[in-house]
Amino acid sequence: MSNKQANPSRLLTCQVNDQWLALSVEYLSEVVTPHLRTQVPLAPNTVNGLINLRGKILTELDMREVLKLPVRENASVYRTIIIDSGDGEGFGLTVDGVGEVIAMSAEQFERTPDSLEDCWKSICHGVLKQDKRILIMLDVEKLIELSLP
Repeated sequence: MSNKQANPSRLLTCQVNDQWLALSVEYLSEVVTPHLRTQVPLAPNTVNGLINLRGKILTELDMREVLKLPVRENASVYRTIIIDSGDGEGFGLTVDGVGEVIAMSAEQFERTPDSLEDCWKSICHGVLKQDKRILIMLDVEKLIELSLP
């Protein structure tokens, strides 16, 4: 586990379908509105395409495809979270909505429940219980690995 995942203190919350997710702001570069994307022939279904963000070409990954969720009803309503994978390569993650940045302590996390489906367990770092929702903490490195076989 990388240092970024081991002790998260600030997390960005986002939503895919009806599930709230969180990822360490250490990975976060920015959140952007939809960009023109170029389709990549023969790419995995998880890859939406390539986007040009101020001259930098990024692979855009669809979180709904990664998590085997239904296709987004309104294909033009989404946000892209720009992340740094840790090795200097940037990616865009398409999500349905972005929440807020929250402060966390390691004691607030619980281990990944065994009851989660395998695709969720494979990218989950743990869960966080809040008053009105449960956040699934994403392991960004595993998410990218799973998305790009």
